[in-house]
Amino acid sequence: MDTPITRFRPSPRAYPEQLPPLQYGDADVVVRVRVNGELRFMSRRFKVSSALENLPVAIRPSTTQPDCYDLYIAHHHFDTININLTA
Repeated sequence: MDTPITRFRPSPRAYPEQLPPLQYGDADVVVRVRVNGELRFMSRRFKVSSALENLPVAIRPSTTQPDCYDLYIAHHHFDTININLTA
């Protein structure tokens, strides 16, 4: 049986040095996640994730829950916040 190092092959895919900036729709509210992993929306603070530090996220009204907003990073939905609850 071969060891992993003898089987490893570098990927032929070329990756950019820097990813293109995230783009959101005109109707989206875009906010940046702060260093502590929080974002501010409607004068309230919400803890989302420190992994998203300094990245822009889109906020869209939830289609299923009143007083709730869906959070997106690029086109991925990652959380829902309730404006009646704060961090």
